[in-house]
This record gives sequence, structure tokens and C-alpha cells, in this order.
Amino acid sequence: MLENGADVRFIQALLGHANLGTTEIYTRVAIVKLKQVHEATHPARLHDPCAGEQA
Repeated sequence: MLENGADVRFIQALLGHANLGTTEIYTRVAIVKLKQVHEATHPARLHDPCAGEQA
């Protein structure tokens, strides 16, 4: 839900979390996934022939 744009407060209420910090655990997971997708698909990386090479 979060990855599709749902507000974190809505998710908090839906899950019945009294503390927003508990719900924010899910945002960290979503951010990690977002970074992975960004790194794999960013146009600058896709067009850089040296991207992904290790020294």
C-alpha cells in the first residue's frame, strides 16, 4: 500500500498501531526497495558503460 501511495497515517490506522514509529518500520523496507530499483534502472546508470564494473 505504501509503495502505491497510501498515506502512512492511513496504514497506521488500518494496522491498529498506536505508535507511528511501529508503522514506520514498513517505510524503511519500502525505501530500501526503492533505492534498489533506482540503482538498477536510472537512465544515467543504464547509459554508462562503466557502471557496474568493479575495480
